[in-house]
Amino acid sequence: MTSGTISLQDKKQIIIDFLLKCNVYSDQMLDKYTEQSAHSEPNDRAAIQQKIHDWTSYQEFNAYAIEELTGEQLDDWF
Repeated sequence: MTSGTISLQDKKQIIIDFLLKCNVYSDQMLDKYTEQSAHSEPNDRAAIQQKIHDWTSYQEFNAYAIEELTGEQLDDWF
C-alpha cells in the first residue's frame, strides 16, 4: 500500500465502523421513543410507534449492509 492509498479492506472497515456508530445512535433514539411511548397519550402513540418502526428498519438495513461488507458482494463498488 502506497502513501495516500487506502486498501479495500480498510475502506470497508471505515464504512462498517460508521454504520456501527449509526446503530449506536439509533439505539439511543429507540430508547427515547420507547420511553415516550410508555408515557404518551393514546392519540400520540401511533406516531411514536411509527418512529420506532422507522429506526428499527434503519438498524436492520445497516446490519444487512455490514453483513454484505464483510463479504465480497460489494467489492466491485469500491
